[in-house]
Amino acid sequence: MKVTEHVEHLLRQGWKPTELVELGFPKSVVTRVRRQLRDEKAAQGAGTGTAAPRGVGSAQPSAVSPKTMTAVDQRLASLEGEIDKLTGRMETLEAASVALKNIEVRLEGTPALGLRHRFKCDCGASGFVAVRIECTKCGRETWWGWFPNR
Repeated sequence: MKVTEHVEHLLRQGWKPTELVELGFPKSVVTRVRRQLRDEKAAQGAGTGTAAPRGVGSAQPSAVSPKTMTAVDQRLASLEGEIDKLTGRMETLEAASVALKNIEVRLEGTPALGLRHRFKCDCGASGFVAVRIECTKCGRETWWGWFPNR
């Protein structure tokens, strides 16, 4: 399920936009889907109004030739296709962004994250740090880390 479809489904279920953003959905997607749903609802409400339909009254002759209209329609269809492609790419990037955020949150709980770049010894060396690790099956101990060239 695409991110926008998921957000739309949750909004239709009654979730609040702020709750979805707190869950990790991109704010731009939540806002865009919420506006689309609001516009959709407004369009349905406007369809039941008593206003006169467009085109009723004085007819205005078209100032554009049929050939020009065909070219415009073709260009419009082409642009709509490009917009659809870009929307799909944007959704993919937003999903990747959510996945990266989840990875980042999980990595923040790792005590040795960035240790190589943060470690500076009293002797003046920096970046040379190792951690003693043990195989939990056989009990063999070893070191893992960054050592100076000998």
